[in-house]
Amino acid sequence: MRKKMFVLLAGLFCIFLLVMGMGALASNPTGVSVTALVPPTLSLDMPATAVNWDGSNLSPGSEYTQTITATVSSNKDWSLMVYKGGDLGNGTDTIPSSNLLYSSSSTSSNVTATRTNREFITNPGEYCVQGTRGGSISSSIQYKVTVPWDVTAGTYTVAGGQTYTATQP
Repeated sequence: MRKKMFVLLAGLFCIFLLVMGMGALASNPTGVSVTALVPPTLSLDMPATAVNWDGSNLSPGSEYTQTITATVSSNKDWSLMVYKGGDLGNGTDTIPSSNLLYSSSSTSSNVTATRTNREFITNPGEYCVQGTRGGSISSSIQYKVTVPWDVTAGTYTVAGGQTYTATQP
C-alpha cells in the first residue's frame, strides 16, 4: 500500500511539474535571420552659393580668386560634378571661358582626385572632386577670374549659374 501511495504521489508530482512548465527539459533550437538594408546614401552641402569676389570692383589685367566649400557625405564612392549654364557675360560682352577657371583641393584622406585650373564646361559636366565613402568630407573649390583689358565695363554674370551635383557611380 505504501508503494502504491508513493507511485501515486510521484505521478501527481510529475503531472504538477508538467503543468507548471518545469517538465520541459529541452526545446527545439530555432535560428533567427537578422537583415539590415542600408541603401546608397549621399548628401551635398554648399553653404556659399554666390561667388562675387566679395563685391569688389575687378580691374582689367588682374586676377582674382574666391573659395567656396563643398561637403559630401556618402556611404559609397562619389563624385562632385560641376557644369556651367553659360558664359560670364554682361549682355553685350563676354569674358572668355579660359579666363574663368576653378581648382579643387582637400586635406581629407577620403578625397581621391581633384582638379587644377580647369575651365567650366556645359552639361553633362565633369568631376571637380572624387572620393571614397565617409561623412562630412570637405573640399575647397577655388574660382579664379582674369579680367581682360578688351571687355567693356559692366556687371558680368554666368547665365544659368553653375550647378554642382554629387553622384555615386
